[in-house]
Amino acid sequence: MSNEIQKRNSDTYNMTPFNFFEDFSRNLFNDFKPNLIKTDIHETDNEYFVEAELPGIPKEDIQVTYENGVLTISGQHQIDTATEDKKGRLIRSERSLTSVRRQYLLENVKEDEIKASYSEGILKLTLPKDSNKEIKKSIPIE
Repeated sequence: MSNEIQKRNSDTYNMTPFNFFEDFSRNLFNDFKPNLIKTDIHETDNEYFVEAELPGIPKEDIQVTYENGVLTISGQHQIDTATEDKKGRLIRSERSLTSVRRQYLLENVKEDEIKASYSEGILKLTLPKDSNKEIKKSIPIE
């Protein structure tokens, strides 16, 4: 038996149930894109620099926390729109909520010296390293 490439038929009137469910799942999962924060993290001997993209999210809707060596960046933006006709009757009402959250393990940071700024959709963080904290050492295995 030879393996042949089967041509996909995108005609919805001429689709077998098998092809319908296969195409449906492919389209469903290909169109799903998680709301991830695109981030660049740079490390020097003295500090970490974090740049996170949060386009369309107002500064007051962004939360940044640092606890137990974990930096957490989260934000959300809600849009409510309503369109009425001349008589004041509601014709259309739409709502959307965008919510994002990421966590990063960045240990040995001076928590009280972390600085953050936000401009044009880019969150910039500077996390100075704490040289007084003990750095984990490798343990040899016998």
